[in-house]
Amino acid sequence: MTPVITGLSKLVSCDLDKDISRMNEQIRHMRFVHDLEKLVVTAVGLVLYDAGMSFPVGNEDIGLYVEVDNAIEDIKSEYFNNILSEGILGASPLLFPFTSPNALTAQATIAFDIRGESITLPIQRSSKDVIEYAMDCIIGRYTKMAIAGGITTDRSQTSCSETVKAPVYTAEFFFLEDRKSAVARGVKVYHRVMDGSI
Repeated sequence: MTPVITGLSKLVSCDLDKDISRMNEQIRHMRFVHDLEKLVVTAVGLVLYDAGMSFPVGNEDIGLYVEVDNAIEDIKSEYFNNILSEGILGASPLLFPFTSPNALTAQATIAFDIRGESITLPIQRSSKDVIEYAMDCIIGRYTKMAIAGGITTDRSQTSCSETVKAPVYTAEFFFLEDRKSAVARGVKVYHRVMDGSI
């Protein structure tokens, strides 16, 4: 088996509103509590679309492998700062589930009815780690196809606008499958993704 990349998506939280407007009619009606949640769901939707996959997926053929850096700490900080400033009334039951990185992966599986394996990993060095893991899962026949990627905090940018100071997040996801499957489906294969020259 030779895994290949047949779908890409890269989003920055600053551009999220225009990207999610393209997805609104195609995903389940969801209420988003935090921008990270919206970012992950939109990025996964766009990578499915780019790979030519219909959704909701509704089967176990696709696994979802997500790496998260310390971006999840921003949700935890928001949650606990609310408690510190407002006491127990500041503890939002809506925000609490998102203090776990697994919640972000779970939201994407719910939105697109992805029933395959879903794993959340800490980012080690780069998204290459999770892509290699997903490729190993395809080669080992643990999954037929995989969505692999990560969410990072962009420390070079401190805000999307001059008026509102908020962290800037980046989500980058790849759709992987066996070369034979890609040829049979007649989809584009991205040959030079890993070296940055698509």
